[in-house]
Order: sequence, then C-alpha cells, then structure tokens
Amino acid sequence: MSTDFTHIEPLIVNLQEQGRSVQVMFQCPLTGNQFSGRASAARDNSLGSKVKKNTQQSLLYAAQRALSQVLRDVFGHNTVGRMASDLTRRTMYSASSQMMNGLTAKEKEQAIVKAFESVRKHFVWDETHMRWISKQAHSETVSDFDKQKQEHSISHPYDIQVLSRMMVEIAMVDGHMDKSEREWLAMLLNPEHGSMEQIAQHPPLSSAELSNTSTGDVRVTMLMITWAVALCDENLDFSEQQRLQVFAQGLQLSSTKEQMARTLAQTYILDNAIQYIYQSSLGNGAFNRQQILTLASKIGVPEAQALDIEAKVKRRQSNF
Repeated sequence: MSTDFTHIEPLIVNLQEQGRSVQVMFQCPLTGNQFSGRASAARDNSLGSKVKKNTQQSLLYAAQRALSQVLRDVFGHNTVGRMASDLTRRTMYSASSQMMNGLTAKEKEQAIVKAFESVRKHFVWDETHMRWISKQAHSETVSDFDKQKQEHSISHPYDIQVLSRMMVEIAMVDGHMDKSEREWLAMLLNPEHGSMEQIAQHPPLSSAELSNTSTGDVRVTMLMITWAVALCDENLDFSEQQRLQVFAQGLQLSSTKEQMARTLAQTYILDNAIQYIYQSSLGNGAFNRQQILTLASKIGVPEAQALDIEAKVKRRQSNF
C-alpha cells in the first residue's frame, strides 16, 4: 500500500489551513463517502538552520535599525541609501515571519498525509488500480480473487519461479499450445525467471519443489492463479484437473483450501466474462444469459452460482 502524497491528493475535496494545522476532507472516488481528518505540521527540519539564522537576524532588527540611525547621523549617510537599506531589512523580516508562522509546501503535504493517517481505517488500498477507496467500495468492487492476491501476495523469488512452472505445465499438459495461447502466456511470465521456452524444458515439478514454497495462504494464491490460467481456454479437460490436483497435494493444501482456490478462479473468470458481455452489449438479455450459463457450464460453475455472480456484476455496474 502507498501513503505518499501523490496517492492521497486525489482524495482531497476540501482543505483548510489553521495556523500550522490542516483540516482535510477526504472522499472515496467510488462511493462519494467523506471522512474528515486533522493534523498539525511538524517543522521542516531541512530548513532548520535557515529558519534559525533568519530568526536571529529578525530579532536583532530593531536594535540594528536604531543603531544604524545613530551611525547615519554621525557619518552623514544620505536618505536614499537609508531607505534602500531599510527596505531590504523589512523584506528579510517579512520573509522570516512567513517562514516562522506559515506552512511550506513540504510541511503542508506532510500534514495532509498525517491527516489521512487519522482516517485511514475507513479506506483500503486497491492494488489493482493503485488507489485508495473506502471499505464499502472495496467490499463491492474488489473481487475475492484480487483480495486473495493482495492479502497473500506472491513475493519470494522461489515462489515466483515455481508459479511460472505451474502455469507453463498446466498450459502444456496435453503436450502442445496453439500460437495465441503461447503468445498470451509469454506476456504473463516474468522474463527474469526465464522465458516460456526455458521454463518448458524443466522436468515436471516435484512434490519437494512444491512443498518448499512459502507456507500459508500464499500457496492458495499460487494454485488459484494456475486454476485461472487453466480456465481461460474455456475447456477444462480431465488431464488439467489431474495436474491441478497434483499441485494442490504438493503444496500440501487441505481439500477446503484446494476448493477455495478453484472457486475463486472460476468466479473470477466468469465475473470478468459477464462484465465484458454487458459492457459490450452483446445480444439481447436472453442471449446474454445463455452465453453466461454456457460458459459457466464449461468451467464447472453451477447455474445457481453463475446467476448469483451475474447479479453481483449488475449491482456493481449500477452503483459505480
């Protein structure tokens, strides 16, 4: 997640400065829900020496001015020179006062970030779109698939290497890939962990290799993503299901976790397909429904579950 100013600034709908404090109204970009935060600014330490120097000069200004007047009278300096000198000093004094009492741009940004921290409990970081949204919006717009990926992310290099091999193995389980599938998969893989051709040369993943991945639900994420890859061709054959079961066993997942990974992937694929159908306005309502149920059947989603997914998509689209 990111709490830097660039990601917080889009949420600001109202900002009020009160001395060295700020009152900020933050608004969710999806629901419109607003949350008010307040914070005081700490002084910018990088300006410390400059402020100290200017403050010392300003405090001596009255004494210096009086002494200067005496010396001018003694040494006979002209009036024009005196006016220019006084103007320079007054300008310096004014700038010093602003530095002491106002907020610099950096201090303001830091105060706004602190104000956001006071209301951050109402927001959730949307990793997919790189933005902050309210918890309400998150629950309705972010899929369970994305939540799983965010909350149990795959970050260890070894886990990424194993996942890459899982994806290639499931795509080639029947011994071949067509050109479009090969190109699509090549775009998904990170070349730092080998090209698809290099990965395909590895022997099948062993139980030992799978069991040495990071423990916990990150393994569910790995299986979930592999399931999604398998479902993308709309035809889940028996050999693919067998290999996915081998992966689940090697990852030492319980039957409940294995089913969870499968369901998350199925729901994600069907959800995105439904969004495309309705956003593209393909066919009439009855035809759209038939398309949805046909795809659901191909990827193993029961009709009742498919209709529930469709209803959730319609709800999101109507609200946002």
